[in-house]
Amino acid sequence: MVDGMGGLDSSEYRQFCSLACQAFNTLRKSAGLVLNLLHLMSDAGIEDLSNNPAANTNGVISSVEARFKLELTDEQAERFFLGLINDCLAALAPRVMDVFHSIAVSRR
Repeated sequence: MVDGMGGLDSSEYRQFCSLACQAFNTLRKSAGLVLNLLHLMSDAGIEDLSNNPAANTNGVISSVEARFKLELTDEQAERFFLGLINDCLAALAPRVMDVFHSIAVSRR
């Protein structure tokens, strides 16, 4: 994906990172609404919120709340989110999948 944007040093990749951080901070500002909607949806029979016996509704919603990182300032949240993006770039599984995909495509 990064190569499709022109690489790590491209203006398109920098714009992607900027927009992704803006979107994360915008979602964080609406976290109360999202969490309230999840609470309302918990009685609707949505899988992984209520029907799944292994799912603890309050635990799932608490997990979503924790992922919003509401204790951070916008600047700290931006650094956190950029860290997530960088962690994903360094992940091994997508690289392995790309190799297998390249092999599969070359055999066609």
